[in-house]
Amino acid sequence: MARNGFKILDSDMHVLEPYDLYVKYMDPKWGDRVPRGEPRKKHGQIKFKLADGTFMRGSSKGPPGEDKVAPRYERALRRNYDALSQLEAMDAEGLDVAVLFRTFPLHCDDSLEPQYANDLCKAWNNWISDFCKENPTRLKPSALLTLHDVDLAVEETRRAVTELGAAGLSLVPEPVNGRHIHDRYFDPLWREAEKLGAPICFHPAANPNQEQVARRFNGHPNDVILVNAYRNPVELMLAVGSFCSGGVLERFPKLRVAFLEGNCSWLPWLLYRLDERWELKKDYNSERLSLRPSEYFLRQCFIAVDVDEDLVVDVIRRLGDDNVVISTDYPHDDSHWPNAIQTFMGIEGIGETSRRKILWDNCARLYNLT
Repeated sequence: MARNGFKILDSDMHVLEPYDLYVKYMDPKWGDRVPRGEPRKKHGQIKFKLADGTFMRGSSKGPPGEDKVAPRYERALRRNYDALSQLEAMDAEGLDVAVLFRTFPLHCDDSLEPQYANDLCKAWNNWISDFCKENPTRLKPSALLTLHDVDLAVEETRRAVTELGAAGLSLVPEPVNGRHIHDRYFDPLWREAEKLGAPICFHPAANPNQEQVARRFNGHPNDVILVNAYRNPVELMLAVGSFCSGGVLERFPKLRVAFLEGNCSWLPWLLYRLDERWELKKDYNSERLSLRPSEYFLRQCFIAVDVDEDLVVDVIRRLGDDNVVISTDYPHDDSHWPNAIQTFMGIEGIGETSRRKILWDNCARLYNLT
């Protein structure tokens, strides 16, 4: 299925979880702590809560505009966003393959004990694995991981990749219990991902109970603009810094890393800034860096462009076209579906070779899909 003559691989297509996901898939030992929801009556996320009525963090607040965008998702809503509706949405957009990501993860809470947070992820991973069995050639699961406990994360990584067929590993970039993602405590996880050939995919969460920069605006005037404008890009900027300047990619030179759903236009400036600081301070580093931060990025990293982000032309001019991937962001309220790819094709100044790389080649290389 080639649109405009291009094969298309969505690097970060989303799903909307069913209300009974955790009741069906989570270890029943958690009893009243197994998240529960009510059947979906309108477009949007399920508000998961515990038996005592307490909402799960990240699940108590839906995105503004859900009702406004509902009409274009009516067909998927009638099917409760099942795998067949996902494939129909891909057909409407002209997507050949999609790697599927969570919408609102429930584990992003520093107050949760590690085993519970990990079991939330295991339940989601089991569900998405079954979801993708509808058409495993076109639907590829990403596995949800938590960094509460690195040993549990390594174990779940191994299970997700070798038993469930996960194409990528989905993590939030925010610090967990005070540990930043380039802390050496997490090295066993990056080592396992590198060994398995599975990419690390950083995707910020919407409403975590973790340290997050944009939360400073919560409760202040026009926070709905400010939080959404800054959250994903700034968190991904910090993650790029951690991996390219914090020593992770020096230690793991074959690890592939993606930074998703936070724009790409800021990347040339950030790499310039990190390179400048590296040049000035490299003799004082506590962690050895044999390359400039930008060189690590261009060697091992990928970043997602929004389909209407015409500033990508400048990114390609400054950094090349080998590290940019694309996502439709279906079925979120700010997605351009079913005209996302057409929107991207309308951006002037991108050559055919660059489009081919962004729409397929780079995504296939990121996920090791041929």
